This record gives sequence, C-alpha cells and structure tokens, in this order.
Amino acid sequence: MPRYRVTISGKTYDEMADLVRKHKLNIAGHTGKKVGRGYVVDAFADSDQIATLRSEGYGIDVREDVREAGKQRQAEVQALALAATAPSVATADHYLTVDDIEASLATAAAGPNAGFTQLTKLPNKTWEGRDCHAIKIAHGSQAGRPCIFLLGGVHAREWGSPDILINFVEQLCDAFRTQSGITIGGMNVTATQIQDLVNKKDICVFPQANPDGRHHSMTVAADWRKNRRPAPAGSSNADCVGVDLNRNYDFLWNYPVHFAPDAPVANSTNPCDPEVYIGPAPVSEPETKNVVWMFENFSNIRYFIDVHSYSEDILYSWGDDDDQTLTPQMNFLNAAFDGKRGVANDTKYKEYIPAADKTAAVKLAKQMRAAIQAVRGRDYTVMQSMSLYPTAGTSDDYAYSRHLVNPSKPKVFSYTIEWGSGDNETPFHPPYPEMKQIIREITAALLQFCVKA
Repeated sequence: MPRYRVTISGKTYDEMADLVRKHKLNIAGHTGKKVGRGYVVDAFADSDQIATLRSEGYGIDVREDVREAGKQRQAEVQALALAATAPSVATADHYLTVDDIEASLATAAAGPNAGFTQLTKLPNKTWEGRDCHAIKIAHGSQAGRPCIFLLGGVHAREWGSPDILINFVEQLCDAFRTQSGITIGGMNVTATQIQDLVNKKDICVFPQANPDGRHHSMTVAADWRKNRRPAPAGSSNADCVGVDLNRNYDFLWNYPVHFAPDAPVANSTNPCDPEVYIGPAPVSEPETKNVVWMFENFSNIRYFIDVHSYSEDILYSWGDDDDQTLTPQMNFLNAAFDGKRGVANDTKYKEYIPAADKTAAVKLAKQMRAAIQAVRGRDYTVMQSMSLYPTAGTSDDYAYSRHLVNPSKPKVFSYTIEWGSGDNETPFHPPYPEMKQIIREITAALLQFCVKA
C-alpha cells in the first residue's frame, strides 16, 4: 500500500499526542508546531490511516507518495553520479554518494591541508563492513583548546547532512590555507576569525555516521531511516532490518520505564518498526559506538551539533520533557520520577537545566539562526528539543548528559539542527538546486557557531 507524506492539523495537544499513542504514526522529526489555537505536524500514513484520521476530525493535507517521489530523486542522483568523478560540494550537481563522501573527506585531509588536518579511522565497521572516518581541523596543540564536534548522516534518508559537513570542511580548510575570509550571502567570517578558529580551537567532523543506511536509501528505499542491522532470525520482513541510531544512545533509552504511560514518545521496542526501533540495548550499534568513541577519545569536546532534517529548527536540550531551572533533584538520573516524564505542560515532571546553561545555549543557537537568515532570509526557529513529542536515546541529550552522569567528564553544550522546509518536495532530500542553497545556509550557521563558541 502506498505511503504518503501528510500534514496533519488538530485542535488539542491530546489529539496530536494520539497520533503517536493511538495511531502509531511516524512523525517527521520535530515538525510539530503550535499554529494559532491548534497544532500542525508532518507525518507518514497510508490510505487507511488517512481515512481513519479524517473520520476522527483531523485535517489532512496529502503531500506526496513517498515511494514514487523517492524513486525520482534516486534516478536523478544515480544518473548524474555515473557521469562524474567524486566532486567537491562547491562544484557538485548531485548529492554525494557514500564513496564520494569518504573520498572527499580523504582529499580534504591530504596534500596542502595535511599540516592542519588529521583523518581518523573510527574503530567500528558498520554491519555491511564499511569503514567510517572523521577529520580534525586544528593548527597547533596547546592545552585548553576546546573541540567542536559536528556529526551528520545519522538518518539514512537525510541525504544533505553529509554534503553540508563536507562543504563546511572544504570551505574552512581552503580559507585557512589561503588566509582568506568566507562570505555566504550576507554572512561574513573574516580571514582573522578563520585563522583564530583553526589556531585556537579543534574542529572534529564525522560527516557520514550511517553509510550503510545512506547507500540503501539512495539505491533501494529512498525513505529508509535506520542503519542496516540484520533482521532477527527467521524474519523476512524488510522493515525488521535496522535500528534508529538516534534512539540508541544511553540517555533514558529504556523509555517504557522512564516515561509516563501516556507520553507520546516516538520510539519502539519492536525490531520490525520501520522507523524508530531503539535497538536491543543502549549503544548496541557500531555506528553509535563510533560517535561515543569520539566523545571518549577527544576529551576536549565542549560543543556538539548533530545535523538532521527537516523542519527549519535549531534545537537545544532537553528532549525528554519541558525544561525547568528551579528544582535540581527533578532530573533524568532520579528514579523517583520514573513513569512521570514526557507529557508536555503537566506538573508531574520537568527536566532540570541550570539557568546559566540554558541562557548560554540559546545565545549560541540565536547566532546560528542569524547566520542562516543572512544567506537568503530563511527564518529558523530556536526551540527546546521537547515540543509536542518527547525524545529518548538521542545524541544531543546524551552529549549534554555525560557530565551529569559522570562528573569527571566535561560539560558539552549540544544541539540538533533540522535543516530544510516541509514545503520542499521530498524534504528529507529535496531537489539538489534547493539543497545547494540549504548547504550554504547551514555552512554559514556552523561557521558562525564555531567562531562564537
């Protein structure tokens, strides 16, 4: 049965929560928004689900057949990729393939850039046997340098995230080597700022965390989200392959225990859930292990951004419940609050964050938003990761939680960027001319963030 991307409107929070609790819909990222007196969210549904939702009074705008639109985008990429060598993002006319990403990363770390770059082979091969690499951009090694860690390519169908990070790497390396500034639209980083950035900070970039999933999405099922963990023994259902890597981190991973029974957590313990299976254990996946390895082995990481799509949001912690700054003992480590988390706007639980941390996190997020606006006027929303739907097992909350779980670890300010608009066709991988504009916007945001952090 065809599956469609739909925009769903409802009048109350409970109606929108029921999209997950009752109807088991797959929600598109953090697309949930309050609009006037009601709410709007993007999701995926088949014809039967659409009919049921309409009968219950939801407003439904059917956008596209996900599979058919995805096939068109795959065909475009494959035709162009066959006719080209691995390009730089600046000259590319198509999304980079899995091999293009790795080749571009190796090129950026070699030749004239070798004196200020380091390519690192990550220790865990993917389920399909692929190697992953990260790059560190830094000139000098004096003590006290903070590291900014940029991650992309976690969700397979979000094709633009690795391209964004490769472009960021290429732009930064070229500017530092040539002692130039970078201007993107109305956003300008001076040559002096570029030199200070690379001479005084470390930039660690892991652009393609899930190459197996990306390859599958680009060649087989365009809307594939997970990695490619083999299906459980005896299963022939294609949906039983894979784990949602951004539900696999060790932060409230066992959500049925930690969250309220009526919390609309978009996670699943079912290995055959096509979107949000959390895996058999926290950090069970080689791809997740590689990200954790980065935190453990680059102990000067102080800032973290996970690049995703879509909804034009810049998100800061926490994702499990509404933030509060007054009651420190009400926190994710306190088992007394198990079974109470994850319901927006209630009084049973809110996640503690120090007021100074929240102020600092929002300030940096707003600077990224301003950089994006300067490129072509797109207005991203700065917001807490918890919106209509709580999250569990995500990278950003894991990153910020590390110093609270173990006080010997440093504090890491963490973010998720959700690039791209739901108004785009196939918004997880829009037509490449539009993606090129998004690449420019998010590169501008990341450069501004690195300068200001």
